[in-house]
Amino acid sequence: MDFVWQYIYEPSAWRKMGIFNELEYSIRSVLHNVKDARIIVVGDKPPVSMDVIHIPGPPQVKQSPSCSLEKSCTIDKLNKMIAMANSDEVGDEFVLMYDDMFIMQPTTVEDLKINWVKSEITNIEEYLKSPVRTGDTSYKRVWLSTYEFIKMIRDSEGKKTYDWEAHTPRYFVKEKLKDILNKFDLISNRKLAPAIYDCYYAENSQIITTDVQSDLWTHKPGMDFDELLSKQYLNIYDNVIVPEFIEKMKSMFG
Repeated sequence: MDFVWQYIYEPSAWRKMGIFNELEYSIRSVLHNVKDARIIVVGDKPPVSMDVIHIPGPPQVKQSPSCSLEKSCTIDKLNKMIAMANSDEVGDEFVLMYDDMFIMQPTTVEDLKINWVKSEITNIEEYLKSPVRTGDTSYKRVWLSTYEFIKMIRDSEGKKTYDWEAHTPRYFVKEKLKDILNKFDLISNRKLAPAIYDCYYAENSQIITTDVQSDLWTHKPGMDFDELLSKQYLNIYDNVIVPEFIEKMKSMFG
């Protein structure tokens, strides 16, 4: 199975702090826990010790007076998805990754085909105000545009709508992704491409729990890292990168 990382060096914790190379350890976690994983990085040159396939991404879209952070991030991610969908280097099926995501336990291809969700959405406005749907104002704006469209489509087909933005490894069939990218102008009408994909092709949506994934946004005294790092999946934010966390990750994947 191919694992494909979207990567930008500039905002990485490795560039900012230089004490924990999150991309390196994200890749190591996959190689440690998934059989026959093939590693591909799309975007900036990956600063890692292992051999990987590197697909240079389109030039990064910079924030400017005419291009908000929301727009630049959305376009960057979409450009990288277009690059991976059209690359001969990427296989017919692949798993999308980011450098702040880790696979912490042995994981099969069937595990990776589960479409993990935060919650079912019955009322978008109420859900967007709930503590379940995290994110800053700019992210919530593009999320809302995406999920208003998704709910309209799902309602018309008599299907439930879920929030698929659980930040877990995400499985794609390349030809189906190409179909989505060709059918919709997601640059002019800014929407989250993976969510549009799941709207049409998710087959096994399950609500994620803390038994499956740890979301570590900040360090708190007394954190039980042994417990928190024992789940199948892990997300981190820069504020949790402390010496104890680094040592635990090195002991597992060093």
